[in-house]
Amino acid sequence: MRVDANLSALDAFAISQQVTANNLANANTDGFKSSDVRLETGPEGLGVSVAQIHVNETPGPVMHYPDLSVQAEGDPALRDVVEGSNTEYVRETLNMIRDENAYAANVKSIQTQVELLGSFIDEIA
Repeated sequence: MRVDANLSALDAFAISQQVTANNLANANTDGFKSSDVRLETGPEGLGVSVAQIHVNETPGPVMHYPDLSVQAEGDPALRDVVEGSNTEYVRETLNMIRDENAYAANVKSIQTQVELLGSFIDEIA
């Protein structure tokens, strides 16, 4: 029995949770571009690894801040316009739930493998 596949999955889902946490922490940061983690099957079809952390270039909502026009330069019509964050709370929440469940499933798999190994050792001892 090998737990390598489960351990690689734990690493990948932990990274995915970190990216999601960063997206949520910056949800109110104007101009912030959210990211998502692209996962791939590990070597020999075992485990999961991070293939890429992709920055979502979709524009965020247009935010109007009339108070900014006093300090801003350029076209007077655009002085108070700022691009908001493109973070979507619902998508990020679903990503967190998915990652949490996948992480828990891999932990349970490791626990089961350890228990089976213990039973096997008891049998041959």
